[in-house]
Parts: sequence; structure tokens; C-alpha cells
Amino acid sequence: MLEMTHRERVMAALNHRQPDRTPIDFGGTFTTTIFQAAYERLKDHLGLEHETGIYSKTRRLAVPDVSVLERFDVDTRMVGLGAYAGDQHEIDDDTYFDEWGTTWKKADDGHYLYVDGPFFAQKKPGQAGLDKLDNGAWPDPDNPGYYEGLLERSQAQRATGCAVILNMPIGIIHQGQFLRGFGDWLKDLYKNREFSARMMDIIADRWIAVAENALDIVGDNIDIVFLGDDLAAQMAPLFDPVIYRELIKPRHARMLAAVKAKADVKVLYHSCGAVSGLIDDLIDIGVDAINPVQVAANDMNPADLKVRFGDRITFWGGIDTQGVLPFGTGEDVRAEVRRTIDILAPGGGFVLNSVHNIQGDVAAENIVAMFDEARLYDSPYSSS
Repeated sequence: MLEMTHRERVMAALNHRQPDRTPIDFGGTFTTTIFQAAYERLKDHLGLEHETGIYSKTRRLAVPDVSVLERFDVDTRMVGLGAYAGDQHEIDDDTYFDEWGTTWKKADDGHYLYVDGPFFAQKKPGQAGLDKLDNGAWPDPDNPGYYEGLLERSQAQRATGCAVILNMPIGIIHQGQFLRGFGDWLKDLYKNREFSARMMDIIADRWIAVAENALDIVGDNIDIVFLGDDLAAQMAPLFDPVIYRELIKPRHARMLAAVKAKADVKVLYHSCGAVSGLIDDLIDIGVDAINPVQVAANDMNPADLKVRFGDRITFWGGIDTQGVLPFGTGEDVRAEVRRTIDILAPGGGFVLNSVHNIQGDVAAENIVAMFDEARLYDSPYSSS
């Protein structure tokens, strides 16, 4: 098989055609990158010196330098929106207030946790909650901060010859949890359905407007739109699938329809956990690829997933961050990469990355083993 360009390789996988080798993503999205501490060790291991870029105030995630991406022959590049201009600010060195009115506080390990939001105190929102939603000072989707330099960044990434991924803001589930609090947001789906639906519509409307603005700006410089909105935990979905189909899926469908009406792009959707029971729903609303394929979660065996969904959705991730990457040897990691490729890559439909971001407890040697083995292993392609 003739050697493909980086972009051709990723698009072949997304279109369920056999690429020349397994496509690799590292840093293409804010859920397929690496925590800062692990990145610093990786730089030292590779003998590379550069300042580490960080994705945002609330995420201690590194932006891999081009020298690292070229070392691993990575096939993807990330384009992100800018920071909202005006309403977000630091309260003190460890506390941050965002444009949605959510307060974030730094924990002992350096991560930021959301500790307060506009609806945390309203246990029974009722009409007062609905009025507050309708009259809230919500973020302006036309805020210039989101789009500052966006065209230039997308053009620069297009020039790399890689598949370019536009990272969109979090979706209606996460943003709702940040406004309401995790437990109360879940309970609202059952006990305060009108309030829950109105909140999700407000978030979805703004998400769509930002997406349409961004896609107008970047034009044909991007290939993939990325959205993260967790549906599941380790053992099961976060809510009854019936609830998903009644309340959440219609909003997700509206968001994705707006993206695909605006641009000829693929949609990469992130949900951690035991999401297999909802993959048919994601396919139904236009999701082209699912990340991170959390193989250690319940009912997420890669061989079963390939049989059930492999001709209809691309799997993006797949290398276990709960066991093999942090606790295995380099050879364990290489063996896991070969096994995963053998299962998920034949016929296309697989882009390799760690399951979610590479965590701070992963040795640099294992990161190198993962990406080098993925780049060099050709088992599914050797007979092509």
C-alpha cells in the first residue's frame, strides 16, 4: 500500500477504509493529551527542551510541542477557541470564576474542581429557577475572545498536512452540572424535567451559535469537530437510557445537525465509561467517532465493540490508562498496542490514543512504547 499523508490516514479510518498504518492522535483534543507532570518527564526522556504550553486555567494539561508530535509521527493537530473576554477572572491564586458563573478552586493535586454555580443553592428550582434561567446573564456566543486568532491557527494547522480537529466547548451535560451541581443536575432529569430541559436548551443554543461562528471562520481548514459530554461511569450510564433519549438526545441531535449543516466535517464525540448501550443512539444523531473507548469499563470489550459497531463508527483511543499504561512494563504496553490494533484496526475505523489523557503516573518509557509500537506495527496492513 502506498504511504498516505497524515490527513489521508485519519480520514481513511473515519471513512472505514484501510489506511497504510494505524493513525495516531496525541494532543488533537483536550481529552487525548497528557497531564503536565507526565509531559515534563516525557520531555526529559526524549532530550527535548521547550516551554510547556497549558490548555487552560482549570486543566493541568500540556499542549504537546511540534517536536514531540513529529517525534511520534502524530497524524492530528488541534485547533481550540480562545478565552472568553471580559467576564471570567481570578478571585485569588487558587480560585477562578468563569463566564457561566461557575466558581473553580484548585485542589491539592493541582486540578481545579467546580465548587459553586448559579443554581447550586436551589434544591427545588420551581418557577423561580425557570425565571432565573430565562433572565440569566449567559455568555455571549459572539464574544470576540472565542475567535481571536482562530483563522490563523486553523490555517497554520492545515499547513501541517495533518487532520485538523476543532475543539468545541463542553456540551449540555457537563455545562449543566457546572451550573447546577452534579447530583442535583442528575436528579433534575427525573424530578425537575421542565427546568432541566430549559437549562439544556439555553446551553445548546449558545453552543450551536459558537459552533456556527467558529465554522464560518475556519472554513475548510478543519476536518473534525470534537465535542465532549460524558454519558457514563465505570459500570453503567449516568442515567436511564430512556431519559437520555427523551431529554438529552434531542439536544445533542440539534447540536450535531447544526455542525453538519454548516460544514463537511466528521464529528468526534467523547464520553468516558460504559457507554456501549448508547452507541447506537450516538450513531443515529451523526457521531462519526467515539472516544476514548474505555476498555476497562463494563461492557466495553474491544472485540465485542468491533463486531457490534465497527462498520458504523470509528473507535478513537483504546489503550488502557487504568492498568497497562501506568502499571505495565514497556513490553506489556507494546503487546497491548498490538492486541488493540489487531482487534480494532482491520477495515479501518480506528485511531489510536490512550484512554483519556495520559495521567501523571505514567512513565515516559511507556508513553514512548505506546506511540512507537503504534507507528511501526503493521499487522492488519501487511497483506494489503
